[in-house]
Amino acid sequence: MRRSTVTGLAGALALLTVVLPVHADDTTIKAAAVWQGQGRFYKATDTLALFSGYFEGLMAVENKQGDLDAASMICPAMLEVHLTDGTQQGWGRCVIVTRDGDRVYAGWSCTGTHLEGCTGPFTISGGTGKFRSIAGESTFVVRSTLAEYIASIPEGGVTANFAGQAAWSALKYSTP
Repeated sequence: MRRSTVTGLAGALALLTVVLPVHADDTTIKAAAVWQGQGRFYKATDTLALFSGYFEGLMAVENKQGDLDAASMICPAMLEVHLTDGTQQGWGRCVIVTRDGDRVYAGWSCTGTHLEGCTGPFTISGGTGKFRSIAGESTFVVRSTLAEYIASIPEGGVTANFAGQAAWSALKYSTP
């Protein structure tokens, strides 16, 4: 009887494998977003400016392919700008919401030069609905009009609105 139980379990597992195939849909897109942001700038030292805020916009996918085209995004962000040489580094998170209401969660970091942009990894690490198990990555570039506020930050800081753009040249992701 024990042998038939093991054989029966093995058969059931084999049947589940046939009935419920597990595969991932791999997608690569080229996307961009024009965004608006708001945040506060602080003078941390005589040579270091800090920014804390967010940017939000609409993701446009080249050829309008896939569920991320026309998805809205909001990205809380931190940025340090070294005032002596113009180098900068930033990091943050993004929540991307598709037209169907599903969410995609991502994290990012970047380095660059003030006035030229900030480049780095963008990593997708989950979501909701059909994106619950999504994973992916891309290099992305962020550019903004932050420069006009960095030069003259008062001692207590200043709150400002700004605009910019982000671009993903090859955002690769998989969904189960």
